[in-house]
Amino acid sequence: MLFYSIYPLAVVFAEEEESENREQWREIEVEGKTVLVTVNSRGERVITRLLSTDPADYLDPRWTPGNVIV
Repeated sequence: MLFYSIYPLAVVFAEEEESENREQWREIEVEGKTVLVTVNSRGERVITRLLSTDPADYLDPRWTPGNVIV
C-alpha cells in the first residue's frame, strides 16, 4: 500500500509521548464570536482561528490570528 502525505513520516508515525508537547487548542466564545485559541507559556490565550460564518467578522482586526485575548 502507498501512503501519500504532506507531513514527514516522523510526524505521521510519532509516538504518543511526542504528542504531549503539542499545543493545546481550545474553542471558546468571546463577545459572541467563536475562536480557536492556544495558551502560550505566559498563560495568555492567543487567537489561532476565527470560526464564523459572517464575513464582516473577518474584517475586524480584533479577531486577527496572533492577537491575545484579554
